[in-house]
Amino acid sequence: MKIKDAERLTGLSAKTIRYYESEGLIFVKRNSNSYREYDEDNINELRKIKVLRKLEIPISKIKELNLGKISLKDTLEDKLKKLDEDELNLERKKGSIEVILKDLNKNPNIDLAEYSEEFEYLESPEFAEFMGEIKELSEVSLSQQILITLIFSGPLLWLFTNINRAKYEFIGINSILSIISTVLLTLTWRRFLKQKNKKIKGTGSMLLSTIVAIILALAIFVGITKLQEAIFVPRDYLMFMFKSPYSYIFIFFEIEILILFISIVYKRIKNIEWKWAAELFSFAKKNIVATAILNIVLLYVYITSITVVTKNQIKDYSFYNPKGTEYSYNNISKVQAGFKGKSAKVFKGHAGDFYCIVSFKDGKKINFYQANSAFEDTYLELEIFDKLIMETSKAQKQSSKENYQFCDLDKRYVDRFLRIIENR
Repeated sequence: MKIKDAERLTGLSAKTIRYYESEGLIFVKRNSNSYREYDEDNINELRKIKVLRKLEIPISKIKELNLGKISLKDTLEDKLKKLDEDELNLERKKGSIEVILKDLNKNPNIDLAEYSEEFEYLESPEFAEFMGEIKELSEVSLSQQILITLIFSGPLLWLFTNINRAKYEFIGINSILSIISTVLLTLTWRRFLKQKNKKIKGTGSMLLSTIVAIILALAIFVGITKLQEAIFVPRDYLMFMFKSPYSYIFIFFEIEILILFISIVYKRIKNIEWKWAAELFSFAKKNIVATAILNIVLLYVYITSITVVTKNQIKDYSFYNPKGTEYSYNNISKVQAGFKGKSAKVFKGHAGDFYCIVSFKDGKKINFYQANSAFEDTYLELEIFDKLIMETSKAQKQSSKENYQFCDLDKRYVDRFLRIIENR
């Protein structure tokens, strides 16, 4: 076919077609009279070139594409990135014009030279990088969306659990929170599905890293617990417990492990949402001595924050008293036992949680509810401990079974708590 036919089929002018040929984008055969003969392949190539030029892909890039030096996917991704940069530049210029116009309304005789330093900063690579990060942060990755979903699913899980257990004391506030969670989940997923860049890349790595970090943290927790037992807990112990708030120090170690794994993933997948972890890890590496000292101190505080009970005594350890303070059962002045009530009469909070607070003559108080023991029968150690106190000491007992209906544990455990309360 002749060039006129090529013009009609592609919508390109003869001049444009010849230009593409001169640039080596298409190769046209010639007949015996040296006239160009366009075939279907030439028409198809011209149509492809037309689409790429409509997308403002430069001739040089189209040449590389034809030679196989770059892929179509990489070409379009680079162009999209350039368009995003141009969009940021336009927004930046628009913002600058709006600022100047606002100042002009206040003072028509302003000196534009005063804005030169500001414009230099706005055109700097640092500002461009900052604006790029702001734009990327406005887009939620799939891994973050999954985390948000898990968080907002809490009230729904609480509702279904209470319905399944026939616990209707808090069904009102539970239903309201579930409705709010459902609305928030709908809005967040709607926003995620609407955004152009779904940021799916790295989701698997992030979720796997999180799972591995949690497993590793649990393994470390078990290891530290075994170390505590080896150092402080005798063979004839009745129970022992980690003291609050020092027991929460382990969360710090868990966060450290999570930061390590997230920073590793960030090196492979540059997701701005995870940059904070990489920066924290880099800061820790630069201050490795201080980081090591901090971890050693916290580990020491965590390990020494333990109270051990035997049938003869209670020994309370702390980071400032690693040798421990020994109490006999005669040193106990009061025992308080019961169930916690509702907070603000509306929210469940810790309603139904059992407490067994032992007060010593020196003013020390310890709640032994979350103690550990070697008994397979859970909370049996508390019942034995309570009997020992009542039988071997002159301690006063303040107990009440009020709010026991809020306790979510099995009946056998609630009955055990009630026996402790009634034992005087």
